[in-house]
Amino acid sequence: MKTAVTHSSDTKQKVLEAAAKVFSDVGYHEGTVARICEEAGANRAAVNYYYGDKENLYREVWNHTYRLAQEAHPLQSAGEEASPEDRLRAFVRSLVLQAFDAGPAGHFTRIIAFEMTDPMEFLREERTRVLEGLFDLFTGIARDMVGRAVSRDDLVLCRIMVLAPSLGVGMRRFGCHAKRVPHEMFESDPEEMAERMFRFALAGIEDLRSSIRRRDAAGEGGA
Repeated sequence: MKTAVTHSSDTKQKVLEAAAKVFSDVGYHEGTVARICEEAGANRAAVNYYYGDKENLYREVWNHTYRLAQEAHPLQSAGEEASPEDRLRAFVRSLVLQAFDAGPAGHFTRIIAFEMTDPMEFLREERTRVLEGLFDLFTGIARDMVGRAVSRDDLVLCRIMVLAPSLGVGMRRFGCHAKRVPHEMFESDPEEMAERMFRFALAGIEDLRSSIRRRDAAGEGGA
């Protein structure tokens, strides 16, 4: 009896891991149940047995791959005393390294690239939760770096300066226009690219901070 339970658990995990690979390679529509079970070496009935249906399996893959990505490349720097600059570095580094990760920890970036071009309506809640969490985390970092005088428009500008390039690495690598991106771009050292992108983001935020101080000094105020 104990052996049967272990085998059952192994099969369920194999199906989940196979689905993560397949969905990250070809997306939801092309990632058929037959293809997933062939990858897992499991009977086609395994998906329904363990996960109910393909949609629920996709949700499980979304949550599973997100956890793997965060465990391998945390968005937040370790330690409660981390400076806003260190938190920004960790944030940018996480997004860049996820895009370069060729293993299971990189599956989430590839899946979200499909979601950005062809979103699954049934995944709206999970997708919104992840993206809003990302925005909220970055907003907290930006507020701490720019100061209390930061306005809503200032924060929008910060998001454009930092989130668009950082998320864009993964979107451009795995999105619908990926074939147009020079291959040399992804032969760069991931750590070096992450550090350079952090420094660009830091310079932009420091310039914005200086602009806000000049604005306040001139009496224009901030929201």
